[in-house]
Amino acid sequence: MNLIYKVSPVKSHLNQGGEVKFIARPDKRQKADFRKISDIISDRSTLSSVDIIAVLEAFASVVPDLLMDNYNVHLPPLGIFSLSFKSECHDNPEDVNYTSVKEVKMQFRPDKEIITKLKVAKARKSAG
Repeated sequence: MNLIYKVSPVKSHLNQGGEVKFIARPDKRQKADFRKISDIISDRSTLSSVDIIAVLEAFASVVPDLLMDNYNVHLPPLGIFSLSFKSECHDNPEDVNYTSVKEVKMQFRPDKEIITKLKVAKARKSAG
């Protein structure tokens, strides 16, 4: 398993007249949907692809509910899903209320096991 990258030019936002540099960026990424994930899991277990899809669909409907009920969702060894939000600033604590919350975002923090696995990933340059 190799990470595929492409070479991309970048300019510094701090130095508009500066020279162009080059960095590696992920390339040719594909999406793994429920069907793809269920097929892989089915090949590695005694569960059918249909049963796995049912569990994944139930999981996808439960996670937002748990997050909105003020839970962090921890899935060892993957990591933790949680919510964060942007809020307006106020001079007085009494002025902070539910309307102060402006943007809710879902966060993901990987567990150490996943981080360790990703550290050994190898990259190769895109052919195209």
